[in-house]
Amino acid sequence: MIAFLDSEVMRAALPPALTIATVASSMSVMILAHRLAFLAVGVSHATLAGLGVAVLLSLPLLPTAAVTAVIVALLLAALPEHRGLDHDAGTGVLFAGAMALGIVLLSSASQYEVDMFGLLFGNILMVSSEDTAWLAGAGLVVLAALALAARPWWSMALDAVTAAASGLPVSLYRLLLFAVTGLTVVICVRLAGIVLTTGLLVLPAATAWFWGRGLFRLWLLSLLTAITGTLIGLYLSYRMDWPSGATVVLALCALFALSWGSSRLVGGRARAF
Repeated sequence: MIAFLDSEVMRAALPPALTIATVASSMSVMILAHRLAFLAVGVSHATLAGLGVAVLLSLPLLPTAAVTAVIVALLLAALPEHRGLDHDAGTGVLFAGAMALGIVLLSSASQYEVDMFGLLFGNILMVSSEDTAWLAGAGLVVLAALALAARPWWSMALDAVTAAASGLPVSLYRLLLFAVTGLTVVICVRLAGIVLTTGLLVLPAATAWFWGRGLFRLWLLSLLTAITGTLIGLYLSYRMDWPSGATVVLALCALFALSWGSSRLVGGRARAF
C-alpha cells in the first residue's frame, strides 16, 4: 500500500478517478431508476464519432466527445415513438451509425495521434492536467444539475403521469436528464473507456439497490460503492499490472456480487425468524 501511495502516477490518477467515481455513482441512481442503461451503452459508443472528429480537426478530445454525446442523447430523447421505432431501436440506429462514422474517421489517424486501447477500455493513468481540469468542470456541471433536478427526476421515475398532472414540466426535465446522462458518459470514458463505461454507470446503484429504495440512501450507498471499487481497482491494477479501467469495473462487479449474496443471506435469516 505504501508503494502504491508513493507512486507518482497513482497519486496523479487518484483525484480524477475519484471525481469520476463521484459523478458516475450520483447519476447511476437516476440511470437505473429511469432504465437508461442501454441509452448509456449507445451514447458511449456514439462518442467514437466525436473522438474521430476531434482527431480529424485537431480539436480537444473530451470536449468534442461531450458535445457529440449530448447531441446524440438529446436526439434520442426527442425521437418520436411510432410504427415500432421505440427508444431501444433508435439507440441502436444512432449507436451503430455514430460508431461506424468514428471508426472511419479514426482509421485515417496514425497510432501516435490516438490511443485506441485507451479510448475503448480507458486509461486513467495517462490523464493530463488539462483532462483533470476538464473532468472537474464537467463533473461540477453534472452534480449541479443533479442537485437541482434530483427530486423531479425521482418523481418522474416513480410515476411520470402523476408528476405531469401535478404541473411538473416532464418533457423539459426528460431532455435535461438525457443531456446530463450524455455528459456523464463522456466523463466515465476517461476511466473505463467506451466499452466499459456502462459498468460505472450501472453497478454502483445496482449494488445499493439491495439495501434501500429512498433517494438519499441509494445515493449514499452508490457513492460508497463507487469510491470503494475505484480504490480497490486502482490498487489491484498497480499490484498486478492490469488495465486500470477494466480492473475498476471488475472490483465493482465483485462488490455487486457481495451485496447480492449478503442481501440474500440477510433476507433468508429474517424469514427464518
